[in-house]
Amino acid sequence: MPGATQVGRPLEGKVALVTGGGVRLGRALAEGVGRLGAHVAVHCHGSREGALAAVAALQVDGNRAGVFQADLTDAAALAGLVQRVEAELGPIDILINSAALFERHDLVDTPLQSLDRLWAVNARAPFLLAQAVAKGMLQRGAGDIVNVVDIGGAYNHWRHFAAYGMTKAALASLTHTLALELAPAVRVNGVAPGTVLPPSSLAPDGLESLRKKIPQQRFGTPDDIVRTVGFLLTGPRFITGQIVRVDGGRSLETATDVVI
Repeated sequence: MPGATQVGRPLEGKVALVTGGGVRLGRALAEGVGRLGAHVAVHCHGSREGALAAVAALQVDGNRAGVFQADLTDAAALAGLVQRVEAELGPIDILINSAALFERHDLVDTPLQSLDRLWAVNARAPFLLAQAVAKGMLQRGAGDIVNVVDIGGAYNHWRHFAAYGMTKAALASLTHTLALELAPAVRVNGVAPGTVLPPSSLAPDGLESLRKKIPQQRFGTPDDIVRTVGFLLTGPRFITGQIVRVDGGRSLETATDVVI
C-alpha cells in the first residue's frame, strides 16, 4: 500500500490469507497487506502463475509468503486450505475474502450450474472460511476479516446479473452478521468497489458510456481499494460491521441497466 514504508509496517508479524490473490484486485490486495508487514498466504485456483509472481514480490520486502491452491467450490477443501496456511505460516490473523466469480445471464436463462458456482465462490466460501478462521481468532482474542463485496447486488441492482447480485447481497449480510457474532475480539468489515479494472472486452464506446455514469467521471483503481482495506485493517479499532463503498459515487444512481 503506497505510503506504508513512511509510516512503518503496522501489520508486522501478522499472517493474512487473501483469496483470489493471483489476479487483478486480489493480487493487489495480497501485495498491499504485505507492504504493511504481513506474512501473506496467496490463495489461487487456476491463476498459479500470478500467485507465484505475487509471492516473489512479497518476499522482496522480507515477508514470508506462499501460494496455496484450492477450489473454493469444494467445501471440503476450505478447511484444508486454512490448515495448510497455518501449518506453513502460522495462525491466521487476517482473512480477506477477495475471490469472486462474475457472470452475466438473463434470469430465465441462468443455468443451475452457474447459480451454484456463483453461490459457492461468492457467498458460501467466505462463510466457511470465516467459520474456520474465527475459532482460532476468538481463542487468541483478536482478528480481522474483510470481505470484498460489490455495489452490484448490495446497493445497485442490475438486470442480467440476478445470480451474481444475490451472492454479493448475501456477502454484505454476512459481513454485518459476523461483526455482531464475533465481537468484540474479531472485527469484520467490507469494501464495496465500483468499476475497478473494467473488462477489456467492453468496447471503447461502452467504456465511455459507463464512465459517464460515475459522478467522479473516472474508473477506480486497485490502489483505491487497497488503501481502503489498509485503513480498515490499521485504522481505529472501533470500526466494525461497516462496508465502505469505493465507487466514485456510482451507487447513488438509480439506473438498472448497468452492464458491469
